[in-house]
Amino acid sequence: MTSTAGLKLRGFVGKRDPLVFPADDDALGMSLFGRVTDALKKGLPAPAVFVFYPGQIDRYSMRPLFQASRGIRHRYISAMAGGDQVECVALLGALKLRRQGVVGAHMALSVFLEWPDNRWWSGWQPLDANRALVGEGPTIRTAVDGSPRPSGVGGWFAFARRTGVQLRTHRADTPIH
Repeated sequence: MTSTAGLKLRGFVGKRDPLVFPADDDALGMSLFGRVTDALKKGLPAPAVFVFYPGQIDRYSMRPLFQASRGIRHRYISAMAGGDQVECVALLGALKLRRQGVVGAHMALSVFLEWPDNRWWSGWQPLDANRALVGEGPTIRTAVDGSPRPSGVGGWFAFARRTGVQLRTHRADTPIH
């Protein structure tokens, strides 16, 4: 799959294995965080978006969108969230972590999940200058525990509902190996 409005995103469609991608919020978040942690062994994990449907998962490489403005990224992810039967959307990878009061940006492994009812789950763990994880495990925050949503992510479903934006995809006629 690729997008057609100037930016091209590589996407992959696969079957959703409930053992790998469970329905429970915390279990899904920790499963995704485990995937990002495993990917770190091969190098810095590039940003990606996973779109979960009943029985299916679409995965998009977000590398081209991280060259674009934050507004364009938000609109694209919102368009992914605006599709029919989307259960939840996840943004994950090694991302620049910007925090109030902290000068400069630091890298962190990060997973942010959002559901159509505005629930969200966030897990992040900083990386040091050598790209090694700092700390014992990820910091987990959720909408359900009353935490404020991290700035710069989420709000995708609400934006999609307000604007009616949906991602249109073009699927290749032949498989790419």
